[in-house]
Amino acid sequence: MATNAVTRAGKWNTVPWPNSTKEKITAPVGSDLRQLEIQVNKLANDLIVAIATLTGDAGCITTSTPSIGTTVTIACSASYIQIAGVTGSVAAETAKAFGALGTIPTATWGLIVLERIANATTTFVSAAANYTTGYATEALAIAAMPARSANKAAVGYITILATTPGWVAGTDALAGGTGGTPATTTNYYPVYGVNDALFPTASQIATLSGTVLTSSNY
Repeated sequence: MATNAVTRAGKWNTVPWPNSTKEKITAPVGSDLRQLEIQVNKLANDLIVAIATLTGDAGCITTSTPSIGTTVTIACSASYIQIAGVTGSVAAETAKAFGALGTIPTATWGLIVLERIANATTTFVSAAANYTTGYATEALAIAAMPARSANKAAVGYITILATTPGWVAGTDALAGGTGGTPATTTNYYPVYGVNDALFPTASQIATLSGTVLTSSNY
């Protein structure tokens, strides 16, 4: 069982790129000025992703981390989400049953997205080929990420490598669990909320020794 990052809060949002201004870029590649320009562009993108997350039909405010539940279930931590512009808290799930989603074929990967709504209900959306052919690699399963359901916040997803004779949702445990025939591998991916320190892609400019530049140490 492995826990993995990084999924940005804006992954399931329609995020237009900020307006750009055509300029003759004279800063040499690798220069401190070029790095400043790069971070400003990242900051502009982070800002519009955050706005889209906070004002769209659904989004994550804080991070909810999926994990293995009891027997053949999954768990996810409490978090704050917004639905239709209204922020609310959702309680932790400790043993959410998958239900009869289907069977991931032997030695193939599948992907399941966890979605939540304001009353704390958790539902699942599966990648399209999960229960037919499965995916030859985890990367292919992730590339087949399904669209987010309307008015539901995608709070994380898991990838599952099935063992023989296949992984049956609701019957077989996740990797490391008990019940049925546990998966060979299960990886857990949270969606970072916009209030999470790991959300931004932009960073402050610092010296090579790690000192962030301010007006006092200019």
